[in-house]
Amino acid sequence: MFEIAAPPGAPPDFGPAEDACWAEPVDADTRALLDGLAASYAAASAAGALPFAVEELPPGPELAGLLARHDVSQPVDGYDVVEAVAAWERLAAWVAAGRAKALAELASRAEVRPAETGYRSVNPITNSAVVVAGRCQLTAKQAEGLVGRSVQLVEDFPDTWAALLAGLIDLRRARVITDELGGQDPAVRRRVEAAVLPRAALLDSVALRKLIKRLLHELAPVEAAERHAIARDSRYVAVTPASDGMAHLEARLPAEDAVALNATLNAAASAAKRADAAAGAPERTHDQRRADALAALGGRPHGRDGGGEGGTGSGVAVCVYVTVPFTTLAGLSDDAGELEGYGAVPADVARELAAHGVWRWLRTDPATGQLLDYGRSTYRPPKALADFIVARDRTCRMPGCHRLAASCDLDHRVPFEAGGATSAENCHALCRTHHLLKHHGDWQVTTLPNGSSVWTGPTGHRFLRPPERAG
Repeated sequence: MFEIAAPPGAPPDFGPAEDACWAEPVDADTRALLDGLAASYAAASAAGALPFAVEELPPGPELAGLLARHDVSQPVDGYDVVEAVAAWERLAAWVAAGRAKALAELASRAEVRPAETGYRSVNPITNSAVVVAGRCQLTAKQAEGLVGRSVQLVEDFPDTWAALLAGLIDLRRARVITDELGGQDPAVRRRVEAAVLPRAALLDSVALRKLIKRLLHELAPVEAAERHAIARDSRYVAVTPASDGMAHLEARLPAEDAVALNATLNAAASAAKRADAAAGAPERTHDQRRADALAALGGRPHGRDGGGEGGTGSGVAVCVYVTVPFTTLAGLSDDAGELEGYGAVPADVARELAAHGVWRWLRTDPATGQLLDYGRSTYRPPKALADFIVARDRTCRMPGCHRLAASCDLDHRVPFEAGGATSAENCHALCRTHHLLKHHGDWQVTTLPNGSSVWTGPTGHRFLRPPERAG
Protein backbone atom coordinates (compact mmCIF):
# COMPACT_ATOMS: atom_id res chain seq x y z
CA MET A 1 0.00 0.00 0.00
CA PHE A 2 2.84 2.35 0.77
CA GLU A 3 5.35 1.47 -1.92
CA ILE A 4 6.89 4.40 -3.79
CA ALA A 5 9.30 2.47 -5.93
CA ALA A 6 11.13 -0.83 -5.68
CA PRO A 7 14.52 -0.27 -4.00
CA PRO A 8 17.63 -0.84 -6.11
CA GLY A 9 18.40 -4.54 -6.41
CA ALA A 10 14.80 -5.63 -5.87
CA PRO A 11 13.62 -8.71 -7.80
CA PRO A 12 11.14 -8.18 -10.67
CA ASP A 13 8.22 -9.39 -8.55
CA PHE A 14 9.05 -7.09 -5.64
CA GLY A 15 5.89 -6.12 -3.78
CA PRO A 16 3.06 -7.77 -1.88
CA ALA A 17 1.37 -10.82 -3.24
CA GLU A 18 -2.22 -10.25 -4.23
CA ASP A 19 -3.41 -12.76 -1.63
CA ALA A 20 -1.06 -11.61 1.13
CA CYS A 21 -2.95 -11.64 4.40
CA TRP A 22 -2.05 -8.02 5.09
CA ALA A 23 -2.61 -6.67 1.58
CA GLU A 24 -4.81 -3.58 1.52
CA PRO A 25 -6.34 -1.73 -1.43
CA VAL A 26 -4.72 1.48 -2.63
CA ASP A 27 -7.25 4.23 -3.09
CA ALA A 28 -7.10 6.60 -6.04
CA ASP A 29 -5.77 9.54 -4.02
CA THR A 30 -2.90 7.51 -2.59
CA ARG A 31 -2.05 5.97 -5.97
CA ALA A 32 -1.99 9.41 -7.61
CA LEU A 33 0.37 10.67 -4.91
CA LEU A 34 2.72 7.69 -5.24
CA ASP A 35 2.75 7.97 -9.02
CA GLY A 36 3.59 11.65 -8.63
CA LEU A 37 6.44 10.88 -6.25
CA ALA A 38 7.89 8.28 -8.60
CA ALA A 39 7.65 10.71 -11.52
CA SER A 40 9.34 13.51 -9.58
CA TYR A 41 12.22 11.22 -8.57
CA ALA A 42 12.64 10.05 -12.17
CA ALA A 43 12.58 13.63 -13.44
CA ALA A 44 15.21 14.69 -10.93
CA SER A 45 17.49 11.86 -12.00
CA ALA A 46 16.95 12.54 -15.71
CA ALA A 47 17.72 16.21 -15.20
CA GLY A 48 21.09 15.34 -13.73
CA ALA A 49 20.16 16.43 -10.22
CA LEU A 50 22.33 13.65 -8.83
CA PRO A 51 26.07 13.89 -9.45
CA PHE A 52 26.37 10.12 -9.26
CA ALA A 53 23.97 7.24 -9.89
CA VAL A 54 23.66 5.96 -6.33
CA GLU A 55 19.89 5.65 -6.63
CA GLU A 56 20.20 3.18 -9.48
CA LEU A 57 22.95 0.88 -8.22
CA PRO A 58 22.38 -2.22 -6.09
CA PRO A 59 24.86 -2.67 -3.23
CA GLY A 60 28.17 -4.18 -4.23
CA PRO A 61 31.70 -3.29 -5.31
CA GLU A 62 30.56 -0.78 -7.94
CA LEU A 63 28.46 1.18 -5.47
CA ALA A 64 31.23 1.01 -2.86
CA GLY A 65 33.73 2.44 -5.33
CA LEU A 66 31.36 5.19 -6.40
CA LEU A 67 30.68 6.23 -2.81
CA ALA A 68 34.36 6.10 -1.93
CA ARG A 69 35.19 8.47 -4.80
CA HIS A 70 32.41 10.92 -4.03
CA ASP A 71 33.01 13.71 -1.53
CA VAL A 72 29.67 14.73 -0.02
CA SER A 73 31.24 17.93 1.29
CA GLN A 74 31.45 19.18 -2.28
CA PRO A 75 28.74 21.67 -3.31
CA VAL A 76 25.75 19.39 -3.86
CA ASP A 77 22.26 19.96 -2.57
CA GLY A 78 20.79 18.29 0.49
CA TYR A 79 18.76 15.87 -1.60
CA ASP A 80 21.95 14.29 -2.95
CA VAL A 81 23.48 14.03 0.51
CA VAL A 82 20.40 12.15 1.75
CA GLU A 83 20.66 9.76 -1.20
CA ALA A 84 24.32 9.18 -0.35
CA VAL A 85 23.32 8.26 3.20
CA ALA A 86 20.70 5.83 1.86
CA ALA A 87 23.30 4.29 -0.45
CA TRP A 88 25.73 3.79 2.44
CA GLU A 89 22.89 2.08 4.36
CA ARG A 90 22.32 -0.34 1.48
CA LEU A 91 26.02 -1.02 1.33
CA ALA A 92 26.16 -1.67 5.08
CA ALA A 93 23.36 -4.23 4.68
CA TRP A 94 25.31 -5.93 1.88
CA VAL A 95 28.40 -6.08 4.11
CA ALA A 96 26.38 -7.50 7.02
CA ALA A 97 24.96 -10.22 4.76
CA GLY A 98 28.42 -11.09 3.49
CA ARG A 99 29.76 -11.33 7.04
CA ALA A 100 26.83 -13.55 8.08
CA LYS A 101 27.48 -15.87 5.14
CA ALA A 102 31.16 -16.17 6.02
CA LEU A 103 30.43 -16.84 9.70
CA ALA A 104 27.85 -19.49 8.86
CA GLU A 105 30.33 -21.10 6.48
CA LEU A 106 32.99 -21.14 9.21
CA ALA A 107 30.60 -22.88 11.61
CA SER A 108 29.97 -25.58 9.00
CA ARG A 109 33.66 -26.37 8.37
CA ALA A 110 35.19 -29.64 9.52
CA GLU A 111 37.95 -27.79 11.37
CA VAL A 112 35.48 -26.55 14.00
CA ARG A 113 33.57 -29.85 14.10
CA PRO A 114 36.02 -32.34 15.59
CA ALA A 115 35.20 -36.04 15.56
CA GLU A 116 32.95 -37.31 18.35
CA THR A 117 34.93 -38.43 21.39
CA GLY A 118 32.12 -40.32 23.08
CA TYR A 119 32.27 -37.95 26.04
CA ARG A 120 31.09 -34.52 25.00
CA SER A 121 30.62 -33.12 21.53
CA VAL A 122 32.12 -29.76 20.59
CA ASN A 123 29.61 -27.04 19.72
CA PRO A 124 30.76 -25.71 16.32
CA ILE A 125 29.22 -22.29 17.02
CA THR A 126 31.16 -21.96 20.27
CA ASN A 127 34.32 -23.28 18.64
CA SER A 128 33.99 -20.85 15.73
CA ALA A 129 33.27 -17.99 18.12
CA VAL A 130 36.54 -18.49 19.98
CA VAL A 131 38.47 -18.15 16.72
CA VAL A 132 36.48 -15.09 15.64
CA ALA A 133 36.85 -13.48 19.06
CA GLY A 134 40.63 -13.80 18.92
CA ARG A 135 40.88 -12.57 15.33
CA CYS A 136 38.42 -9.66 15.61
CA GLN A 137 39.09 -8.55 19.20
CA LEU A 138 35.62 -9.48 20.45
CA THR A 139 34.65 -11.02 23.75
CA ALA A 140 33.73 -14.69 23.62
CA LYS A 141 30.10 -13.83 24.39
CA GLN A 142 29.96 -11.19 21.64
CA ALA A 143 31.47 -13.55 19.10
CA GLU A 144 29.19 -16.45 20.02
CA GLY A 145 26.13 -14.24 19.63
CA LEU A 146 27.39 -13.03 16.26
CA VAL A 147 28.08 -16.53 14.94
CA GLY A 148 24.83 -17.94 16.30
CA ARG A 149 22.72 -15.19 14.75
CA SER A 150 24.53 -15.58 11.44
CA VAL A 151 23.93 -19.33 11.29
CA GLN A 152 20.25 -18.81 12.12
CA LEU A 153 19.86 -16.10 9.46
CA VAL A 154 21.58 -18.00 6.66
CA GLU A 155 20.18 -21.47 7.37
CA ASP A 156 16.68 -20.78 8.73
CA PHE A 157 15.85 -17.50 6.97
CA PRO A 158 17.47 -17.64 3.51
CA ASP A 159 14.95 -15.21 1.99
CA THR A 160 15.58 -12.65 4.73
CA TRP A 161 19.31 -13.08 4.18
CA ALA A 162 18.82 -12.50 0.44
CA ALA A 163 16.86 -9.30 1.15
CA LEU A 164 19.70 -8.13 3.40
CA LEU A 165 22.28 -8.91 0.70
CA ALA A 166 20.25 -6.90 -1.83
CA GLY A 167 20.08 -3.92 0.53
CA LEU A 168 16.29 -4.11 0.72
CA ILE A 169 16.41 -4.31 4.52
CA ASP A 170 19.08 -3.47 7.07
CA LEU A 171 20.48 -5.69 9.81
CA ARG A 172 18.09 -4.24 12.41
CA ARG A 173 15.05 -5.36 10.43
CA ALA A 174 16.61 -8.73 9.64
CA ARG A 175 17.08 -9.29 13.36
CA VAL A 176 13.47 -8.31 14.08
CA ILE A 177 12.36 -11.06 11.69
CA THR A 178 14.67 -13.70 13.17
CA ASP A 179 13.92 -12.70 16.77
CA GLU A 180 10.14 -12.77 16.33
CA LEU A 181 9.98 -15.90 14.17
CA GLY A 182 12.96 -17.91 15.39
CA GLY A 183 10.96 -20.03 17.83
CA GLN A 184 7.88 -20.49 15.68
CA ASP A 185 6.69 -23.61 13.91
CA PRO A 186 8.62 -23.80 10.61
CA ALA A 187 5.46 -23.69 8.48
CA VAL A 188 4.15 -20.60 10.29
CA ARG A 189 7.60 -19.03 10.19
CA ARG A 190 7.91 -19.43 6.42
CA ARG A 191 4.40 -18.12 5.81
CA VAL A 192 4.87 -15.00 7.93
CA GLU A 193 8.34 -14.36 6.51
CA ALA A 194 6.95 -14.54 2.97
CA ALA A 195 4.18 -12.11 3.89
CA VAL A 196 6.33 -9.48 5.61
CA LEU A 197 9.45 -9.42 3.43
CA PRO A 198 7.92 -7.42 0.53
CA ARG A 199 6.76 -4.78 2.99
CA ALA A 200 9.81 -4.89 5.27
CA ALA A 201 11.73 -2.64 2.87
CA LEU A 202 9.15 0.08 3.51
CA LEU A 203 8.82 -0.20 7.30
CA ASP A 204 11.07 0.77 10.19
CA SER A 205 11.99 -1.89 12.74
CA VAL A 206 9.27 -0.93 15.26
CA ALA A 207 6.47 -1.06 12.67
CA LEU A 208 7.86 -4.32 11.28
CA ARG A 209 7.83 -5.94 14.71
CA LYS A 210 4.19 -4.91 15.22
CA LEU A 211 3.24 -6.32 11.81
CA ILE A 212 4.88 -9.67 12.58
CA LYS A 213 3.15 -9.93 15.96
CA ARG A 214 -0.20 -9.21 14.34
CA LEU A 215 0.33 -11.79 11.60
CA LEU A 216 1.34 -14.44 14.13
CA HIS A 217 -1.92 -13.87 16.00
CA GLU A 218 -3.91 -13.97 12.75
CA LEU A 219 -2.26 -17.09 11.32
CA ALA A 220 -1.81 -19.10 14.52
CA PRO A 221 -3.99 -17.62 17.30
CA VAL A 222 -4.07 -20.79 19.41
CA GLU A 223 -0.31 -21.28 19.23
CA ALA A 224 0.25 -17.58 20.02
CA ALA A 225 -1.92 -17.83 23.13
CA GLU A 226 -0.13 -21.01 24.23
CA ARG A 227 3.30 -19.42 23.73
CA HIS A 228 2.18 -16.37 25.70
CA ALA A 229 1.04 -18.57 28.60
CA ILE A 230 4.38 -20.39 28.62
CA ALA A 231 6.36 -17.15 28.31
CA ARG A 232 4.63 -15.69 31.38
CA ASP A 233 6.54 -18.21 33.49
CA SER A 234 9.84 -16.61 32.42
CA ARG A 235 9.10 -13.23 34.06
CA TYR A 236 11.83 -11.83 36.30
CA VAL A 237 13.46 -8.70 37.67
CA ALA A 238 17.25 -8.40 37.86
CA VAL A 239 19.75 -5.79 39.04
CA THR A 240 23.21 -5.53 37.49
CA PRO A 241 25.95 -3.12 38.63
CA ALA A 242 26.83 -0.07 36.55
CA SER A 243 29.58 2.52 36.99
CA ASP A 244 29.67 5.55 39.29
CA GLY A 245 27.44 4.13 41.99
CA MET A 246 24.58 3.29 39.62
CA ALA A 247 22.86 0.05 38.63
CA HIS A 248 20.68 -1.29 35.82
CA LEU A 249 17.22 -2.62 36.68
CA GLU A 250 15.91 -5.08 34.10
CA ALA A 251 12.53 -6.77 34.07
CA ARG A 252 10.78 -9.29 31.84
CA LEU A 253 7.03 -8.93 32.30
CA PRO A 254 3.80 -9.76 30.48
CA ALA A 255 3.25 -6.99 27.94
CA GLU A 256 0.07 -5.76 29.61
CA ASP A 257 1.86 -5.37 32.97
CA ALA A 258 4.88 -3.64 31.43
CA VAL A 259 2.73 -1.19 29.46
CA ALA A 260 0.60 -0.41 32.53
CA LEU A 261 3.72 0.17 34.64
CA ASN A 262 5.19 2.43 31.96
CA ALA A 263 1.96 4.46 31.82
CA THR A 264 1.94 4.76 35.62
CA LEU A 265 5.51 6.09 35.63
CA ASN A 266 4.64 8.60 32.90
CA ALA A 267 1.61 9.80 34.85
CA ALA A 268 3.63 10.07 38.06
CA ALA A 269 6.36 12.01 36.24
CA SER A 270 3.83 14.47 34.83
CA ALA A 271 2.30 14.98 38.27
CA ALA A 272 5.76 15.44 39.79
CA LYS A 273 6.55 18.13 37.22
CA ARG A 274 3.55 20.14 38.39
CA ALA A 275 4.46 19.58 42.03
CA ASP A 276 8.07 20.65 41.43
CA ALA A 277 6.93 23.84 39.71
CA ALA A 278 4.54 24.68 42.55
CA ALA A 279 7.22 24.07 45.18
CA GLY A 280 10.01 25.84 43.30
CA ALA A 281 12.06 22.63 43.36
CA PRO A 282 15.09 22.11 41.09
CA GLU A 283 14.06 21.07 37.60
CA ARG A 284 14.25 17.39 36.65
CA THR A 285 13.97 15.78 33.24
CA HIS A 286 11.03 13.52 32.42
CA ASP A 287 13.32 10.48 32.59
CA GLN A 288 14.64 11.55 36.00
CA ARG A 289 11.11 11.98 37.35
CA ARG A 290 10.16 8.53 36.01
CA ALA A 291 13.22 6.98 37.66
CA ASP A 292 12.44 8.72 40.95
CA ALA A 293 8.85 7.47 40.85
CA LEU A 294 10.09 3.92 40.36
CA ALA A 295 12.67 4.30 43.14
CA ALA A 296 9.91 5.48 45.48
CA LEU A 297 8.48 1.95 45.33
CA GLY A 298 11.56 0.91 47.30
CA GLY A 299 10.83 3.41 50.06
CA ARG A 300 13.35 6.09 49.05
CA PRO A 301 11.45 9.33 48.35
CA HIS A 302 14.49 11.32 47.13
CA GLY A 303 13.13 14.23 49.12
CA ARG A 304 10.38 14.78 46.54
CA ASP A 305 8.50 11.64 45.63
CA GLY A 306 7.56 10.33 49.02
CA GLY A 307 3.84 10.74 48.74
CA GLY A 308 2.96 14.19 47.48
CA GLU A 309 1.36 14.79 44.13
CA GLY A 310 4.40 13.44 42.30
CA GLY A 311 4.79 10.25 44.33
CA THR A 312 3.68 6.79 43.40
CA GLY A 313 1.02 6.93 46.09
CA SER A 314 -0.57 10.06 44.70
CA GLY A 315 -3.39 8.36 42.85
CA VAL A 316 -2.44 9.90 39.50
CA ALA A 317 -4.85 9.09 36.69
CA VAL A 318 -3.58 6.41 34.33
CA CYS A 319 -5.19 5.34 31.07
CA VAL A 320 -3.87 2.81 28.56
CA TYR A 321 -5.67 1.96 25.32
CA VAL A 322 -6.40 -1.60 24.30
CA THR A 323 -8.23 -2.04 21.00
CA VAL A 324 -10.52 -5.06 21.05
CA PRO A 325 -12.63 -6.17 18.07
CA PHE A 326 -16.25 -6.29 19.14
CA THR A 327 -16.50 -9.94 18.06
CA THR A 328 -13.59 -10.79 20.35
CA LEU A 329 -15.12 -8.93 23.27
CA ALA A 330 -18.40 -10.77 22.76
CA GLY A 331 -16.63 -14.12 22.60
CA LEU A 332 -17.62 -14.68 18.97
CA SER A 333 -14.02 -14.81 17.70
CA ASP A 334 -10.46 -15.04 18.94
CA ASP A 335 -9.08 -12.16 16.87
CA ALA A 336 -6.12 -10.50 18.59
CA GLY A 337 -6.39 -7.22 20.45
CA GLU A 338 -3.96 -4.32 20.03
CA LEU A 339 -2.14 -3.04 23.13
CA GLU A 340 -0.97 0.56 22.98
CA GLY A 341 2.83 0.78 22.99
CA TYR A 342 3.30 -2.93 22.27
CA GLY A 343 1.20 -4.48 19.51
CA ALA A 344 -0.96 -7.59 19.17
CA VAL A 345 -1.95 -9.57 22.27
CA PRO A 346 -3.96 -12.83 22.50
CA ALA A 347 -7.74 -12.57 22.54
CA ASP A 348 -8.09 -13.81 26.13
CA VAL A 349 -5.62 -11.18 27.33
CA ALA A 350 -7.47 -8.45 25.40
CA ARG A 351 -10.81 -9.49 26.91
CA GLU A 352 -9.32 -9.49 30.41
CA LEU A 353 -7.81 -6.02 29.97
CA ALA A 354 -11.05 -4.58 28.60
CA ALA A 355 -12.78 -5.59 31.83
CA HIS A 356 -10.40 -3.59 34.05
CA GLY A 357 -10.84 0.08 34.79
CA VAL A 358 -7.29 1.32 34.11
CA TRP A 359 -7.62 0.25 30.48
CA ARG A 360 -9.69 2.23 27.98
CA TRP A 361 -10.90 -0.20 25.37
CA LEU A 362 -11.81 0.87 21.86
CA ARG A 363 -14.19 -1.12 19.69
CA THR A 364 -13.29 -1.44 16.04
CA ASP A 365 -17.03 -1.42 15.24
CA PRO A 366 -18.44 2.01 14.32
CA ALA A 367 -18.89 3.69 17.72
CA THR A 368 -21.63 5.99 18.90
CA GLY A 369 -20.91 9.52 19.99
CA GLN A 370 -18.85 10.42 16.92
CA LEU A 371 -16.85 13.59 17.51
CA LEU A 372 -17.87 16.71 15.62
CA ASP A 373 -15.75 19.53 14.18
CA TYR A 374 -15.18 22.07 16.95
CA GLY A 375 -14.63 24.81 14.37
CA ARG A 376 -12.72 28.01 15.07
CA SER A 377 -14.05 28.81 18.54
CA THR A 378 -11.06 27.46 20.44
CA TYR A 379 -7.36 26.76 19.84
CA ARG A 380 -6.86 24.07 22.47
CA PRO A 381 -8.81 20.90 21.59
CA PRO A 382 -11.55 20.10 24.14
CA LYS A 383 -10.94 16.98 26.21
CA ALA A 384 -13.31 14.77 24.21
CA LEU A 385 -11.61 15.78 20.97
CA ALA A 386 -8.12 15.39 22.47
CA ASP A 387 -8.99 11.91 23.74
CA PHE A 388 -10.27 10.94 20.30
CA ILE A 389 -7.11 12.18 18.53
CA VAL A 390 -4.85 10.34 20.99
CA ALA A 391 -6.85 7.13 20.52
CA ARG A 392 -6.85 7.50 16.72
CA ASP A 393 -3.22 8.47 16.15
CA ARG A 394 -1.68 6.19 18.81
CA THR A 395 1.80 7.64 18.16
CA CYS A 396 3.51 10.77 16.88
CA ARG A 397 2.62 11.18 13.21
CA MET A 398 6.14 12.07 12.02
CA PRO A 399 7.60 9.21 9.93
CA GLY A 400 9.88 7.02 12.01
CA CYS A 401 8.64 8.26 15.41
CA HIS A 402 6.76 5.93 17.73
CA ARG A 403 6.38 8.10 20.84
CA LEU A 404 2.93 7.45 22.28
CA ALA A 405 0.34 10.06 21.38
CA ALA A 406 -0.64 10.45 25.03
CA SER A 407 2.70 12.16 25.68
CA CYS A 408 2.62 14.25 22.47
CA ASP A 409 1.42 17.75 21.63
CA LEU A 410 -1.76 18.13 19.58
CA ASP A 411 -0.78 20.16 16.54
CA HIS A 412 -2.92 21.92 13.94
CA ARG A 413 -1.89 20.67 10.49
CA VAL A 414 -3.08 23.97 9.03
CA PRO A 415 -2.01 26.49 11.69
CA PHE A 416 -4.79 27.98 13.79
CA GLU A 417 -3.60 31.50 13.00
CA ALA A 418 -3.80 30.67 9.27
CA GLY A 419 -7.43 29.65 9.52
CA GLY A 420 -7.03 26.02 10.52
CA ALA A 421 -9.92 24.53 12.47
CA THR A 422 -9.62 22.82 15.83
CA SER A 423 -11.05 19.54 14.56
CA ALA A 424 -10.28 15.86 14.32
CA GLU A 425 -9.49 16.35 10.63
CA ASN A 426 -7.01 19.20 11.19
CA CYS A 427 -5.37 18.13 14.46
CA HIS A 428 -2.86 15.35 14.95
CA ALA A 429 -0.36 14.13 17.53
CA LEU A 430 3.28 15.27 17.30
CA CYS A 431 5.95 14.81 19.94
CA ARG A 432 7.56 18.03 21.13
CA THR A 433 10.68 17.55 18.99
CA HIS A 434 8.77 16.98 15.77
CA HIS A 435 6.20 19.64 16.63
CA LEU A 436 9.06 22.16 16.69
CA LEU A 437 10.51 20.75 13.46
CA LYS A 438 7.18 21.15 11.70
CA HIS A 439 6.97 24.81 12.59
CA HIS A 440 10.65 25.79 12.44
CA GLY A 441 12.44 23.07 10.41
CA ASP A 442 10.84 23.65 7.00
CA TRP A 443 8.64 20.54 7.08
CA GLN A 444 5.21 20.51 5.43
CA VAL A 445 2.38 18.01 5.94
CA THR A 446 -0.80 17.23 4.04
CA THR A 447 -3.42 14.56 4.67
CA LEU A 448 -5.01 12.06 2.31
CA PRO A 449 -8.67 11.02 2.59
CA ASN A 450 -7.63 7.61 3.96
CA GLY A 451 -5.89 9.26 6.93
CA SER A 452 -2.32 8.97 5.64
CA SER A 453 0.02 11.90 6.27
CA VAL A 454 2.34 13.08 3.51
CA TRP A 455 5.44 14.87 4.83
CA THR A 456 7.80 16.97 2.70
CA GLY A 457 11.21 17.62 4.24
CA PRO A 458 13.69 20.46 3.76
CA THR A 459 15.62 18.46 1.13
CA GLY A 460 12.51 17.91 -0.99
CA HIS A 461 12.06 14.25 -0.04
CA ARG A 462 8.49 13.21 0.60
CA PHE A 463 7.39 10.46 2.97
CA LEU A 464 4.07 8.72 3.48
CA ARG A 465 2.98 7.87 7.03
CA PRO A 466 -0.09 5.61 6.96
CA PRO A 467 -2.70 5.77 9.72
CA GLU A 468 -2.27 3.43 12.66
CA ARG A 469 -4.18 0.19 12.29
CA ALA A 470 -7.28 0.21 14.49
CA GLY A 471 -7.14 -3.44 15.36
